[in-house]
Amino acid sequence: MPLFNFDSNSKQFIKCENYDRSLHGSSNSKSDLYRKRYLKVLQRTERNDYFATPVLASDKLKNEHQTITPLSSLLGNTGRKHVLGTISQIEEDQFYIEDLNTNVKIDISKASFEFGIVTINSIIQASGEYIDGVFIADKIQLPPTEERCETLKFLQNIDMFGERPQKKTMEQLIKYEKEKEDNSILFLSDVWLDSERVMERLDYLFGGYKDCAPFAMILMGNFTEHPLINGTQYQLKKYFNDLANLIQKYPNIHQFTQFIFVPGPTDPTGSLLNILPKFPISNVFTKEFLSVIPNSTFTTNPCRIRYCSQEIIVFRDDLTNKMRRHCILEPSQSCDISQHLIELICSNSHLCNLTLEDKPIYWNYDHAMSVYPLPDILVIGDKSNQYEHSRADGTYSMNPSSFSTDYSFAHYIPSCKQFYYNKADRPSDEIEDDEEEEKEEEEEETNQNENENENENRNEDEDENENENENENRNGNRNGNENENENGKQQIGNTQDKNKEDDEIMIDENEKQKSNRRRNKKVIIISKEDELNKLEDDEEILNSLDAQQQSENENTINYDNEDGEHQNNNNIESEVQEVEKEEEEDEDPIDNDKLDEFI
Repeated sequence: MPLFNFDSNSKQFIKCENYDRSLHGSSNSKSDLYRKRYLKVLQRTERNDYFATPVLASDKLKNEHQTITPLSSLLGNTGRKHVLGTISQIEEDQFYIEDLNTNVKIDISKASFEFGIVTINSIIQASGEYIDGVFIADKIQLPPTEERCETLKFLQNIDMFGERPQKKTMEQLIKYEKEKEDNSILFLSDVWLDSERVMERLDYLFGGYKDCAPFAMILMGNFTEHPLINGTQYQLKKYFNDLANLIQKYPNIHQFTQFIFVPGPTDPTGSLLNILPKFPISNVFTKEFLSVIPNSTFTTNPCRIRYCSQEIIVFRDDLTNKMRRHCILEPSQSCDISQHLIELICSNSHLCNLTLEDKPIYWNYDHAMSVYPLPDILVIGDKSNQYEHSRADGTYSMNPSSFSTDYSFAHYIPSCKQFYYNKADRPSDEIEDDEEEEKEEEEEETNQNENENENENRNEDEDENENENENENRNGNRNGNENENENGKQQIGNTQDKNKEDDEIMIDENEKQKSNRRRNKKVIIISKEDELNKLEDDEEILNSLDAQQQSENENTINYDNEDGEHQNNNNIESEVQEVEKEEEEDEDPIDNDKLDEFI
């Protein structure tokens, strides 16, 4: 935007070709900032019919005519005066009014105030008397505004907006503007690209314009829900790529719609501080997006747009809350706070009149915040509710509200200069259908979950039953093993008892046999030595056999297997039979004839 300075001598604006474009201005830059603001408002106020000097002098015109009194002329000048100056607070709890030459204490405690917002650094018009070094104001109001057409007449061929077309070109643009009745411009503020629900609403919005693509879409930040700091700024690149993919889904919008991006207070634009005017979003984050969506522009905040014959200023900031918080006079309740805000902006010809401490501004670029002359359309991207105001000076101001909050946006038709306020909300029928579908899906999910739970419970019950059966089987096996062990122990005990009894019987029988043998041996007298020796050998064999039988019987008692009883009995019987056979073989049968002969 070009820089123009007002020359008090020639009463004209002169374009400055060479001026300091550094972001870090000198001390003179700060003082020039306030001086340029004041001169811009002063020259416009002096041209107002209420303060303009009449051409023909008459008593009636003299009584109706008022003049702006310089503050340096108040001393010794009695009576009610009208002063114009910037209100400031040099001392605590004490306000001052300043012009180009001096400052004077001002008492506003008893002043009436009707329309607008007054903050520190605001330019006001005060009426009252100067008494004892204090200007006691009885009425305070904002400077009068000027219609756009009157300002353009005064400026003649000076283009303060930038690149104004020539007269013939302007006529053609006006004709084109009226013919293109379908052209429209959409304004959206607070477009959070990192929010899924916002992207879904954008998808729904694009779907509504897919057959009749708008001429331009102006998207204002913030472009993320939370500020991107500490190295997270590069996530913005991914969010813009997601937006590019969404735009490509709609060929008409992709081909014919011009996208304009205005950064918000927390968007990364090269500085961590929210200093005005804000630079465009860096090309590092937008390079891939621009390659896919060539019909897009990343601009400054505020930005100026020229559509045919119309000049549009777009400014994204939460001005309503800030101005209301820093106001020093309570605004009237007769109208909405947004009307007071627009009145302050238009009367001061500046977008933000807060102190530099409350709202920093680059001193050398303060002219980018200027609203002179008044534009055709003034768009304030604010988080407050939607509003629109058509002023008598020809400026139409509006706020599209926050798209991320209630999905509100503004639809502007330049041919008829008409705004329509909409919401990217789906119709009730679609919502009901979606709700029914969601309910059905939820019911299906619940049924599936119930079935899964039932199956799981069944599986758990089966597992529990199997575990119980296994435990029972294990317990049964343990009990069976215990019983078998007990039975085995009892059987072993019984076999031991039986074996003992059998051993005793065998011992008795052996003893009987021995006694019988001895008796037989006493009766038999053999004369031959061979026969006596045989009898002695027989006795030794019988004794050895008896000892073997006893040892084998003791060994059979220690068997623990279940078949011990039968094996022992069989072994004992077999051994007894073998012994009997051996005895029968060893004993020579007694020959009765020999015995008789011997006797």
